[in-house]
Amino acid sequence: MPKKLAILITCHNRKEKTLNCLTAVYAQKLPVEVSLTVYLVDDGSTDGTTHAIQSRFPLVTIIPGAGNLFWCGGMQQAWRQAAVDQPDFYLWLNDDTVLLADALATLLSVCSQAEKDPHVPTIVVGSCCDPQTGAHTYGGEKRLGRHPAKVAPIPPASQPLPCDTFNGNIVLVPQSVFARVGVMRAFRHAMGDTDYGYLATRAGCRNLIAPGYLGTCPTNPASSGWQAVNQSRRLRWRKLLGPKGLPPADWWRLLFAHAGWRALYYWPTPYLRVLLGL
Repeated sequence: MPKKLAILITCHNRKEKTLNCLTAVYAQKLPVEVSLTVYLVDDGSTDGTTHAIQSRFPLVTIIPGAGNLFWCGGMQQAWRQAAVDQPDFYLWLNDDTVLLADALATLLSVCSQAEKDPHVPTIVVGSCCDPQTGAHTYGGEKRLGRHPAKVAPIPPASQPLPCDTFNGNIVLVPQSVFARVGVMRAFRHAMGDTDYGYLATRAGCRNLIAPGYLGTCPTNPASSGWQAVNQSRRLRWRKLLGPKGLPPADWWRLLFAHAGWRALYYWPTPYLRVLLGL
């Protein structure tokens, strides 16, 4: 029976990375019964990304943004448009991630095996490694205690592994999960992936990490973020409150949703760290 796979991507001014990502997508070794459609939000790129995609990949559905969507908002837009076509699967894919040739086939195979238990809809997470060193960078995560943002990475094994939540680089969401959880909730940039993993579990779904590494993606260095103590407090504060840091409303939403009253204790910590220069 034919199956439809919708690939969801958001990009902004990373033309070459986005093109590399799409090249790997269209080089995938897919099962014959699976067809794919790419839904890509170009969130106000000024580097010619849209024109380059239209020239090299005319089948991509491009959704324009004004530059204020960031990752989570862009993925929401792509997801809502893809949902109109009622695909069987949705794949979250970061535009700086390059899939290995059998990545999609592996994800679909793991999902197919999981669907033998129809009562537990299953998200399948793909793991990424650094393209130079081979070190683990993104994938499934284990929650450490009650704090929803205190997590540890889980490297892939030779068999599927359970996880509590995940990074959104490579994530396969079948229709059965979408029917229960819907589109990810609104956050400025990050946190939407962590939140979705927890929400899926709460809705009676499970998260599995596919065997082996399925893509490459270098990590974002912490030395350039708000945690870097060698920067001025003013710069750290600006980064912390910015869309790619921990915007206060988003941070509260994540904590309260998954820690309840403990959010009162967890929420101030990063802001106090920056104010005290820690």
